[in-house]
Amino acid sequence: MDQNIRKQPADVFSALDVLDQKRAECQGHAYLYAALARAAGIATRVANGLVYSPEHRGFLYHTWAESLAEGRWQAVDPTFGQPEADATHIALVYGETLGDLVPLADWVGKLRATVLEPAAR
Repeated sequence: MDQNIRKQPADVFSALDVLDQKRAECQGHAYLYAALARAAGIATRVANGLVYSPEHRGFLYHTWAESLAEGRWQAVDPTFGQPEADATHIALVYGETLGDLVPLADWVGKLRATVLEPAAR
């Protein structure tokens, strides 16, 4: 997708908005992936939550997708180019409409996460 959809801020609320503007943040990239996967017959949902960013040395709010494969939901992050999203993805709510995302607004500014280093062996 990177060749066709730029990673830039944009007001997008659907996959069609992303295709029209040819740019999107993580939410738009997840919407477009979900639409394409569903069109291919793959059950897919959009996850919204937290992801750890080494660049920012902390957690950020982020959106990615999960596709049903071999009987389990597999996290896929089109924004980060991860066909199997890593364990730093923590889903808080699922959905694509503004109504689906309202509960997430209650967490902004209240949720705290700390990265713990493994104990030395």
